[in-house]
Amino acid sequence: MKEIMMIVSILVLATVGIVLFTSGESEITKIGVETLQNRLENEEITLLDVREVDEYEGGHIEGAVNAPLSSLNATELPYPKGEPIYVICRSGNRSAQAAQLLQERGYTEIYDVSGGMIAWEQQ
Repeated sequence: MKEIMMIVSILVLATVGIVLFTSGESEITKIGVETLQNRLENEEITLLDVREVDEYEGGHIEGAVNAPLSSLNATELPYPKGEPIYVICRSGNRSAQAAQLLQERGYTEIYDVSGGMIAWEQQ
């Protein structure tokens, strides 16, 4: 009986450890352009524009840093992995890919702007 209780205790502790370990994983949060606008006005944030250079140069949000998705995989970003990172592109497809890549690289607070620059320009 003691052996069974010991095994059950070990299994419970292992399960709790797995839950605690996996609950600390980073999340990608989708936000709208209204939320982005509010944060830009009230906070100092890191906003990555993952469109290509010519798209970025054709118009971008003031303060956004151009980090094209096509070169993001080979680029080491200078931002702490525990600080919030906001990601935007033209429509939301590339930003979702970039957010996933950032998550895989250990960034823990990622905000993907839904609708991208199309939605931003329509607001």
